[in-house]
Amino acid sequence: MTPEDKLQSLFAAEAAPVRDPVFEAVVVERIARRRAVAVVAAFAPLAVAMATILWGLGPVWRGLADIPREGVPVLMAAIMATATALAVIRQVLRT
Repeated sequence: MTPEDKLQSLFAAEAAPVRDPVFEAVVVERIARRRAVAVVAAFAPLAVAMATILWGLGPVWRGLADIPREGVPVLMAAIMATATALAVIRQVLRT
């Protein structure tokens, strides 16, 4: 056996696997994170618009129900959080 044959057999025994499951898992995780950040970033303007609309409707909320002045921001935050959560869930289920 020549030295070249010995080297060939040594390199053949240490060949890298065709698939690397650890690498694939890392890549899939990065893709999922990137998609999650994109979904949240896409809904940020919607959340700002909803907060502005709800803030503008504050006097109307107070007039429709007997809500104390301090309770209106809590009510608006709850409505905005619920609507945003539903929109994000809908987007995630769609993809």
